[in-house]
Amino acid sequence: MTKKKINILDNEFVPKHTILTEEESNELLDKYNITYDKLPLILDTDPVVKIIGAKPGNVIKITRDQSPAGKSVFYRYVIGEDLKQELDEDLIEEIIEEESGEE
Repeated sequence: MTKKKINILDNEFVPKHTILTEEESNELLDKYNITYDKLPLILDTDPVVKIIGAKPGNVIKITRDQSPAGKSVFYRYVIGEDLKQELDEDLIEEIIEEESGEE
């Protein structure tokens, strides 16, 4: 029996994902007066991220046309597993410090 490959981008529940150019990313950051670290994150191992060819450091625009509120646009900053591990370790340290009362 052979496995059938399915393109998840063809699924109606998967919103449109677009990689922003560096110029578009900078315009987004300027518009909202933020830096990359303020954007929500998405891993480079996410299936859609892999399919569209996004790499760590890219910003992805996610457009949902079928939301109850109408068209919704979200942005995500692509990170690698190495950075995720680093962030997880920092978060664990923060939680430990809060629980122990240290600062």
